[in-house]
Amino acid sequence: MKLHTNSFLFAVILSLTALSLRAQSVSPGKQTIDQQEYFGLNLNQHISEKYLSKYWESYLDKFGKVKSKRGVYTIEKASVPSVSHTPVKITSQINAGKDLSQVFLALYANGQYVTNASDDAYKNAESILKDFADYARVREEARVADEIFVSSEKSYQKQTKENDNMAKEIEKTEKKLTELRAALEKKKLEAGNSLIDLQNKQKALETAKGRIK
Repeated sequence: MKLHTNSFLFAVILSLTALSLRAQSVSPGKQTIDQQEYFGLNLNQHISEKYLSKYWESYLDKFGKVKSKRGVYTIEKASVPSVSHTPVKITSQINAGKDLSQVFLALYANGQYVTNASDDAYKNAESILKDFADYARVREEARVADEIFVSSEKSYQKQTKENDNMAKEIEKTEKKLTELRAALEKKKLEAGNSLIDLQNKQKALETAKGRIK
């Protein structure tokens, strides 16, 4: 069972790694948030929005104080030296799709959004999202591994309990069989004594009948 579980766990983690590597491409994008249009970058991930949101909020924390409201993450004065030496306003949202979750990141620096793919600032913004993809992947692998371990542990505990219950039933059955065998031996002895008594009574009957002329 342990070998099977480990093999399954390895397969799941390998699959997650492959999916993450395929989904690391970053592309320009725009998003309407609270009726305002933002321009930035998109990153697609094969991770549930529920968990990706947690990883993303934790990751953003290194740039400054994150405010989260209805799935929108903002940092008013973020420190992102690779993009700008002046404070950067970060606005981000994670959207859930059928097979993918998408991270949208808008960086507003020096009076404009980082959108020009030929600029170093854009390339560094791309690097931020790709770094986050690795950050999220290792945490998702750990989460899935933990989930599989807990599931396997519960399965093992269930099987162990069933085995213990079965062992107790066998023990009870064996005890009952021992009692039944002892009772049977006693009955056999009683039946043997009854046969001897019957035979003696038969002889007495024959003797009594023999005296009749």
